[in-house]
Amino acid sequence: MKSKKKHTCLELFAGCGGLGYGFDKAKFNIVCCNELESSIAATYKTNYPSTNVIIGDITKTNIKTDIYNNFNDINCDVIIGGPPCVAYSMAGLRNSRDPRGQLFKDYVEIVNKLKPKIFVMENVKGILTIMHDKPKLNKEEKKIANKYYKLEEEKMDLLSKKKILSANKDKKKKVTDETGDTGETGEKGETGETGETDETGDTDETNRAFYLKEFEEIKNKITKNNQKIKLMKKDISRFRMNVCDIIEETFNGIGYNIEKKLLNSADYGVPQKRQRVIFIGVKKGLDIKINFPTITHNENGVNDMPKWKTVFETIDDLKDLKEDVTKLQHIYTKHSVSFKEKIKNTPIGKSVNPKYTEAFFRCDPNKPSNTVKENHGGVFVHYEKDRVMTPRELARLQSFPDSFKFEGSKSNILKQIGNAVPCGLSIAIANEIKKMLEKK
Repeated sequence: MKSKKKHTCLELFAGCGGLGYGFDKAKFNIVCCNELESSIAATYKTNYPSTNVIIGDITKTNIKTDIYNNFNDINCDVIIGGPPCVAYSMAGLRNSRDPRGQLFKDYVEIVNKLKPKIFVMENVKGILTIMHDKPKLNKEEKKIANKYYKLEEEKMDLLSKKKILSANKDKKKKVTDETGDTGETGEKGETGETGETDETGDTDETNRAFYLKEFEEIKNKITKNNQKIKLMKKDISRFRMNVCDIIEETFNGIGYNIEKKLLNSADYGVPQKRQRVIFIGVKKGLDIKINFPTITHNENGVNDMPKWKTVFETIDDLKDLKEDVTKLQHIYTKHSVSFKEKIKNTPIGKSVNPKYTEAFFRCDPNKPSNTVKENHGGVFVHYEKDRVMTPRELARLQSFPDSFKFEGSKSNILKQIGNAVPCGLSIAIANEIKKMLEKK
């Protein structure tokens, strides 16, 4: 007897396949997916060999055509994926004109073309509060918006210059303080290789005075710029609106009802307090009620639910294992003696570097971890061992099974893990979507 036909699925902005993992386990047929970076797409190909992985820029016509060609003879039941969230992140500049935040339009275009019964879109918590340009601006609104963004661009330029000048003035100060004079360790291109007076007669001390003066001027310009931006705050509502309202209006306009909900991965058995906004859209005219997955865990284990899963119970069995680069991808990072000493002196709940709140953070073993991020190698520090966590330990915090194979260098693997939707959350979402599709 033949099994019931699987529901067809398309995954956009696929990454290594964290969101797709749940849909694969729920027996959806992920016909094809799209991922921009070939090194990341290689991981998807390894773990989902039956899916046609289309590599390339989704804004390009030929890539969209390749996607559509996969559905010439079959309908697309579900589209999943989260447009890159850089512009919506709580960390960073939250620039609503960041082109990476504009990829939402391509997601909408593909939904409108393939007309799936349901779509699922995920994004970071920051999307709930960010304001974005209104879809249509009149002449006066555009004028105000352009004035505001010109000030924002000026601010970014000034901050960049301030950073460079700050590094130079501090460097000169350090030379003077440590050597007791102004010439012994000067830099080539500024004071000559030996720090002696160059052709212009300037010395390191003269250069430092120049940097200090420039630095103060930049600070004054930044202050004036901030004042101008502050004065324009009252006009922002004339050209911007809440991005979630734009999302809802946009999908309503192409024939979809849409609802959103903030979900915490820890509530679904993931050993990580990672919050994501999940949008679910249903094609108008279908008798399908939008539902979100019911939580299965809670912090204190009340109402007969299990408690949140902890870091300790998730990764403790790995702490003394020998390095396994190939199969388990339990890859250790080599630390300098001085950095290991800093780790040794870092208590639970603190970062190795006091300037950071997330990078090199020492996790509490008795709680779920904070949000796993790649952080350019500045990943979590092990709660017991004086080292950072391995890729496999971090993958477990993202609820990837040990059988999930990541392709690429260690730094690339960390990037894939940090950007993924936790598998436990994707399973909960996929199972709920399956119920919605099959409910009589």
